[in-house]
Amino acid sequence: METRNRIWVGLGVVVAASTAFYVGTTGQPGMVGMDHSMMTSAEGGEGGEGATTADAIANDAVYLAQLAFIRGHLNVGVDLYRQGEEEASATHMKHPGDELYTDLLPAIEVREASGFADQLEALATAVENKRPLPTVESAYSQLLEAITAAENAVENQDAAMIGAVIFDLVSTSAAEYDIAVGDNGALENEHEYQDALGFVRIARELLARLEGMTDNTAAVASIREQLDLIMPIWPSLRAPQTLETDPSVLYGAAARIEFATAGL
Repeated sequence: METRNRIWVGLGVVVAASTAFYVGTTGQPGMVGMDHSMMTSAEGGEGGEGATTADAIANDAVYLAQLAFIRGHLNVGVDLYRQGEEEASATHMKHPGDELYTDLLPAIEVREASGFADQLEALATAVENKRPLPTVESAYSQLLEAITAAENAVENQDAAMIGAVIFDLVSTSAAEYDIAVGDNGALENEHEYQDALGFVRIARELLARLEGMTDNTAAVASIREQLDLIMPIWPSLRAPQTLETDPSVLYGAAARIEFATAGL
């Protein structure tokens, strides 16, 4: 517990430094590049993901972040299946449908987008039944197309919005990784280690989109630097028994990404 407290205190110092120069539209210091409601997704769920339905309805960045979390779970789940880790893969197929999607569905419907429950179920069933890899890949591809359609229901997406989603992914990855690490760096929860990796992978994908939305090359470069810095934290999809990196490194990267989004 003492270690965890030090991590959060350290993060608070970094965030305080990052936000000291940012003034929101109200004239008061605020979270860089995002509405305060965005932070709800860093407060609930497994290690962080899982905003309230009301926030996902009202806030496009929250809505897109929830879809990004689903992508992150599926990313590592399918990758595990590709490596022959069928049982581990199946555990990553349950959370998107059982919790995230159910809470997100009203926000999808409000935006008059098509849901993707059938595609989620098809992929989960293929994995649980240990179907051939081409069958799983096909189901995964169809699901990603459906998720993309739900994302495209948000009109006028801009750099600030995508930057906020990237920050949410990385800050939640930090919380997931924190759960994975035990005393003296011992692995306590491999599932959360993998979720944390999935969220950072999706953040890297979103960075490519962000780059085409802004002329602020310094902000993009800063975000890329932080993502490149933290990627070696996961030497492989299956976790080693000892995790060499302290969670504070991830928390600090998230805070610096938040600061970088101030210019978007």
